[in-house]
Amino acid sequence: MKHQLLSLLIVTLLLTSCGTVKTIKLMKSGHINKEEFKVEIPFEYRMGLIVLKVNISGSDYDFVLDTGAPNIISVGLAKKLGINSSVKQEVGDSQASTSNLGFTKVNSITIGGIEFLNTGAVIADLKESREVGCLKIDGFIGSNLMRKAIWKFDYQNQIITITNSKEALNITKPTYRIPFYTELTGTPVVDLKLNNTTVRDVCIDLGSNGDIDISLGKDKKLKDLIKNTTSDSKAVSYGSSSSGLYGVGKADSIYHIAVSNILFGDVVIDKSVVDIKHNSSSTIGTRFFKNYDVIIDWFNKEMLLIKNKEYNNKSLSTYGFSINNKEGELIINQIFINSTAYNKGLKLGDRVIAIDNVNYETISPEQWCDIVENGLIRSNKDVNIMIIRNNKRLNFTLSYKELITI
Repeated sequence: MKHQLLSLLIVTLLLTSCGTVKTIKLMKSGHINKEEFKVEIPFEYRMGLIVLKVNISGSDYDFVLDTGAPNIISVGLAKKLGINSSVKQEVGDSQASTSNLGFTKVNSITIGGIEFLNTGAVIADLKESREVGCLKIDGFIGSNLMRKAIWKFDYQNQIITITNSKEALNITKPTYRIPFYTELTGTPVVDLKLNNTTVRDVCIDLGSNGDIDISLGKDKKLKDLIKNTTSDSKAVSYGSSSSGLYGVGKADSIYHIAVSNILFGDVVIDKSVVDIKHNSSSTIGTRFFKNYDVIIDWFNKEMLLIKNKEYNNKSLSTYGFSINNKEGELIINQIFINSTAYNKGLKLGDRVIAIDNVNYETISPEQWCDIVENGLIRSNKDVNIMIIRNNKRLNFTLSYKELITI
């Protein structure tokens, strides 16, 4: 089994200061040049995310599709197109990191022959996060553009359908209906229940390659849920497990909880593991949605799911650690309590220099992207890991251990 390096990669942007009138207008602006349309376009997967071709000013570019964000264009592409920001706004990513970014209007973005006119966008440095840089993209198509149409995602055949009419999709199979509301940027948001605990403002985030991740915040009921979960249905890790637009998140206690049921809209998930974190957004990502054909209808504020296979997240198995790239060195940045890594004495900040005699003393950007895409350890067999701590080289043998099973 592939070791998951990053359980979540999101580029959800949330306005964190009082939005100016100009910013609000930019996020609501835009229209399509046709009244009736239906197009189908292919997409590819990169790191579990949707990447599609976008045409701007006669040239094609690779963009990630991200319902959890507004449109984003890279600093390099903005410079090439001669686009300047018209207003600055403090913006936060999925890991609660913030920065002051420029907002602008893009005259025309064409996707599959459909021209989206005068939509707002954020100008951001997409190389600030090494993980986002691995995607090799020029920007993000966000919900402020997407809400001008109805979108269907066929994950099995890697086809996106964009239309003005739900009837044009010829839906014949049973569907699960999920009503949603929207944030300023158009991001779909739902309320869900974990057992009998209601979690509000959960982002439908196709820009996340994770499962169901919940923000703990100050919610007493969630704290009680964690407290009352038995030890065989709960695991705890500490560190950083995910990355946003500005890089890896801050160190945090992460509670991995087995719940008996999850409810949102018509969807009922029996027995699943969810992650609850202090410093993150609440999101439902593509590891859940890829099991369905997904239709998002902003006109009626509802999502429809057509099931292709069962969603299964009923266990948690791990060697007990995750790593980050710090200036070309692999540094342990997450440890699972009661895992073999924890019991053998690995610590946050240890530098990994070899695994099963494969040398990792220094890694290139290309090697790092391969690790992000395919995992550091690509089996579930016992492995030997060599680390450096306080200038001393230490060896450990780690086993792949099941921490939770339902």
